[in-house]
Amino acid sequence: MEYTVKKLATLAGISARTLRYYDEFGISQPARINSSGYRIYGQKEVDTLQQILFYRELGVELERIKEIITSPEFDLTSALIKHREKLLAKREQLDLLIANVEKL
Repeated sequence: MEYTVKKLATLAGISARTLRYYDEFGISQPARINSSGYRIYGQKEVDTLQQILFYRELGVELERIKEIITSPEFDLTSALIKHREKLLAKREQLDLLIANVEKL
């Protein structure tokens, strides 16, 4: 499946401007640009964007994300496993905070 900037931005829950910025920044380029000048994204680019958004959710700066995802050693499966571990830890921390608030 292919996506335009608008469709992918909507799917990802970000603005089209953010997606264009990621392109200019060099971390999420489109697969191609069609004859009308529209950026077109494929599954590989969607997967890359998902990684960027995971890292952003964890508070990682864009420069560091760029280093990580453009590294020849970058492994998608390992990254997903690490993301899951960090998200679970974050959820546990939030659960504790919620429990403390409820006690008060």
